[in-house]
Amino acid sequence: MSDDLDAALEAQQWLLETSLPLVFEAYDDAVKRQVDEPVVVLLDCEDAIGGEIARSWLGEETVEDAILHQSDDVDEESEATTVFAVAFSLEECRAEVPAVFPYLAPALGAAPDEGFYAISVTSGGASILIVPPDARE
Repeated sequence: MSDDLDAALEAQQWLLETSLPLVFEAYDDAVKRQVDEPVVVLLDCEDAIGGEIARSWLGEETVEDAILHQSDDVDEESEATTVFAVAFSLEECRAEVPAVFPYLAPALGAAPDEGFYAISVTSGGASILIVPPDARE
């Protein structure tokens, strides 16, 4: 793998790992809404692709306000970013995600045996990762 791809994959994993409370909140909301086989989509709103998706779902003003409030809450050396998470059914993800991230299509075949999928969007791309049940602890 190239260094750029390695860096992007690490950033996508880091985004998920540092956003687990938000990821579980989105997952729990999906379970309450009776979403079948929830997949959490985690967007870095300050990333070109993640921001574009967030703006299309939430609106320009909402995303810009969130980014402004996030930047007020962190110091300049922090790696924190503005994050949005929502869960969709695996079936919806199979239909919609490949249009933007075709390389994720093969990974959307079946739900994991344990845990659930999260799609982490940052660094100009996306990764699909499994969130194990014990990650909540």
